[in-house]
Amino acid sequence: MLLCFIVHTLICCLLTSGDVAKPEKSWLDETKKRLLLGKVLPAFIVFALWLDGWFYPLILLPLLYVRLVDRKGFEWIGFHSRKLYYSILLGICSFLGITVIWYLFFAYYLPPLEISQITPYVLFTDIAWYPFYEEVTYRGFALAYFVPKATSIFSLRSLLANSAQALLFVCIHHRYVTIGAPLFLVVVLLLGLASGFIFLKTRNIFGCLLLHSLLNGVALLIPRLT
Repeated sequence: MLLCFIVHTLICCLLTSGDVAKPEKSWLDETKKRLLLGKVLPAFIVFALWLDGWFYPLILLPLLYVRLVDRKGFEWIGFHSRKLYYSILLGICSFLGITVIWYLFFAYYLPPLEISQITPYVLFTDIAWYPFYEEVTYRGFALAYFVPKATSIFSLRSLLANSAQALLFVCIHHRYVTIGAPLFLVVVLLLGLASGFIFLKTRNIFGCLLLHSLLNGVALLIPRLT
């Protein structure tokens, strides 16, 4: 997958050189470059991470793309302090609401269908790694590139983009179907939509990370208390 990063850099160089050699086509080349930088390659990166979320180094793709290729700061994907408290408040409120729904489905499936042993690795992946990987990919990166900042969160574009990323997010949790608990996919969908809403509303990713980590923590803890 890192090959796409190298190929993209070469393409950008070719487009730049074409601007110098053929100034009469500069407007067309600039349009192609904006489309490539702003839509095509970001979509390819999201698709790559969606295909293979278990390969940890892939998270470098969106981070390197934002910083080195598109030459933006990480605040572009939500790592900043603006609207931090609002983002966190929305994350906590969403967590409380989704937890109630999660518990209803959990009670429906009692006794728990699958309880894995809590190890340091499980704690790291469920509480830290997966929230970071998935929020950066589906909320911070995807929504930042496909929904401009000035767009209303209730516009058709925002609703479609948020729904699309949430559905991709649901697809990577197909194990709930495998273990015989498909209703939990509703919770995953709500998490994806809520996190997308928080990001689009605040352009701050920390509330999304908090919501995701807390919900994963509840999913780890409560089955062991019943």
